[in-house]
Amino acid sequence: MQLGEIGELCAGATPSTSKPEYWENGTISWMSSGEVNLGQVYQTEKKITKKGFENCSTKMVPKNTVVVALAGQGKTRGTVAITRISLCTNQSLCSILTKDFVDSYYLYFYLKSQYQRLRAISSGEGTRGGLSLRILRDFELPLPPLSVQQRIVKILDRFDSLCNDISSGLPAEIEARKKQYEYYRDKLLSFPHCS
Repeated sequence: MQLGEIGELCAGATPSTSKPEYWENGTISWMSSGEVNLGQVYQTEKKITKKGFENCSTKMVPKNTVVVALAGQGKTRGTVAITRISLCTNQSLCSILTKDFVDSYYLYFYLKSQYQRLRAISSGEGTRGGLSLRILRDFELPLPPLSVQQRIVKILDRFDSLCNDISSGLPAEIEARKKQYEYYRDKLLSFPHCS
């Protein structure tokens, strides 16, 4: 199935930075392409005002929207994130508003695993290159039934937490290794009593 068949793809925009009234005391979260490196976006560095929002073509996207970097310095292009808040983005980001039969976290995990492929298909071979909405709409991906997507997400979420959440993963692993050590220590050191 193609990305264009599973949701609406849209790019954001940047309000004029020469107009302070578009930025000062802003209340609308606005995501720049560098923030895609966060993976899961709980907050943005910058906010725009209602006037800034109304005077550019950016769009609000709901939380749990998958975002792909179309361009960017270094390794940013092809990087994938998922929003954990409602926000709008700049023009170097593509937001994918999924249909009901798609788990957005499945899409996030899948596209994250396709970083090298996304970079390879981006235009500008040997130059700075970039992805476009057209290229992404044609991007092929496997789409199992929703229940299977949700099972995959549940498993990957668990692994992701164990690997990345220091508060649950590392202490749990340390505790498991400690118990394993104590078990084998006790077994190795259990000799019949000498009289």
